[in-house]
Amino acid sequence: MKNISYGVIGLGKFGSVVADELIASGHAVIIADKDEEALKSISNSPKCAYILDSTNTLALKEAGFNDVEIVIVSIGDNVEKSILTLMALKDIGVKTIVAKATSNIHGQILSKLSASKVIYPEKESAKRLVKDFFNKKRNFEIFDLSANTIRAVKITIDDDLAGNSLKHISKNMRVIAYKKSNSNWEIMPNLQTTIVYSGDIIMLLGTAKELSEFESKTM
Repeated sequence: MKNISYGVIGLGKFGSVVADELIASGHAVIIADKDEEALKSISNSPKCAYILDSTNTLALKEAGFNDVEIVIVSIGDNVEKSILTLMALKDIGVKTIVAKATSNIHGQILSKLSASKVIYPEKESAKRLVKDFFNKKRNFEIFDLSANTIRAVKITIDDDLAGNSLKHISKNMRVIAYKKSNSNWEIMPNLQTTIVYSGDIIMLLGTAKELSEFESKTM
């Protein structure tokens, strides 16, 4: 599988985490910010790091952003600069641009300017917080196994779920392990015949999309 190259422009709280996660996952990453101190916030070593004006097409080309497959624009403190950066990246031929938006209007402008994807980190974090709250109420624990693509879910069976089969509970997810209360783990149990009881534990595996569908069916 080809190792995709990334560029991250804007190394605030969101951009620095994105850059670190991409580098830790083994991707080639070019980072850039207007502030030298921001570059020091990256824990892992990027392929290249630049202090530059991201609205300047020549500076972007010299840094190599025109050769990067996916660029993440994480400029939140200056909406105008965020928009001009997107336009500059389009001008130098970057095909896939993921842009951070700080408001609905900002996001709408980015979309109209053909951003490949617009993300709202604060809004999405709030949604995850609410989901996590309800998941805890249902004794769910969610583990991110592969850069936000593969998820494992640990479920402790409560009285509401007790008496159901593993097949009924797992829905569209895959059961990889099952543990009866005060017993050992069983790998790949029989979904049809295994009935769960309060205090039992199930481990499920699936993609982020499958987890989202699972949560919508379970909540």
